[in-house]
Amino acid sequence: MFIQCSDCHYKYLVNSADLKPDGRMVECANCGNQWFQETSSEEELLSQSVPSSKISKTNSQSNINLNATDDTESKNNIYLPSTIVNEQKVSIINSFLVIFILFILITSFWLLRLYGTNIFVIINFYLQEFFFNLKLIINDIAKIIYLILN
Repeated sequence: MFIQCSDCHYKYLVNSADLKPDGRMVECANCGNQWFQETSSEEELLSQSVPSSKISKTNSQSNINLNATDDTESKNNIYLPSTIVNEQKVSIINSFLVIFILFILITSFWLLRLYGTNIFVIINFYLQEFFFNLKLIINDIAKIIYLILN
């Protein structure tokens, strides 16, 4: 919908869903004027967007007058349809997944705390063995490549 500043008559295109059901404070970007903008009801929108026409006796004059009034009214009162903003609901599945993951994390930290020294010693041993064997393999491959090239 279009709103207009009362001071500088600057017009703005605003989504009517942003005004919420009770309206809100808006500020003109041109002059800085602030005012409370209420939402227009659907009946007001329909009555303002559909021009009322009076039938006169002469067809030619009535067509010219109707076209002129339709143009001025459509320029002054243009209301565009707005979208309805739907808020997302909380997913129950996601909530259960978060609770389950938190339970697993807390349980694993609790178990590591109980058996922490033994588990960390074993993990450290296997990591050192892995890197030691990896260095041996790389050294053997380097020696083989050196013997092939020389």
